[in-house]
Amino acid sequence: MDELNLVLAVDESQKHLADKIVIEYHSYVPSARTVGRVLKYLAYYQGELVGTFWIGSGFKPTPKAILRHFGVGQKQFDAMFNTVADNKRFCMIKNIPNLGSRIIKEVRKRCRHDWKDKYGDELVAIVTTIGNGKKGSVYLADNWKVIGETAGLPADRKSVSMKWDDSTKIKSRFIKPDGMNKKTILITTNLPKYRPKDSGFLNLYN
Repeated sequence: MDELNLVLAVDESQKHLADKIVIEYHSYVPSARTVGRVLKYLAYYQGELVGTFWIGSGFKPTPKAILRHFGVGQKQFDAMFNTVADNKRFCMIKNIPNLGSRIIKEVRKRCRHDWKDKYGDELVAIVTTIGNGKKGSVYLADNWKVIGETAGLPADRKSVSMKWDDSTKIKSRFIKPDGMNKKTILITTNLPKYRPKDSGFLNLYN
């Protein structure tokens, strides 16, 4: 039975399960801490839990490659901040050929619906950053586009959120890029409307 099922974590037990996967299995960001919005998906394959995929609020400063992609400056992007999600975590429990790109595809098919349903904003894109010498092959297999690199910030940079932090706090936490820890930026704008009859997913918000 070749079945992939994606479930949006809505209750505390589901969210805890998603956190546990990241803490125990994520290779380079084994932390469940996020700032601002976040949707956490649990992926099941043939009835077995195989991973989790999270999208949420972006980060500041916004990489120039993202601004160039949308053809806007920082102030204009701030106005559309809640329409562009960041892939916070993607963690697999098992290494199953081609399953990672399939999970990404299924998240992409339904996340626009879930984002609108929970937060009220129209999601137009998801971005992700790839570091530690990784190529992002699993995203490229789903036709994500490489748009550039981050400027490079210290590994201990404090995160900020346009949703929770005011301008004073954001300014105080700003650290000038030093060229270290650069990451490749990928993006997808292919976020079709959610069609429950096509997806085979359980939409827990309806």
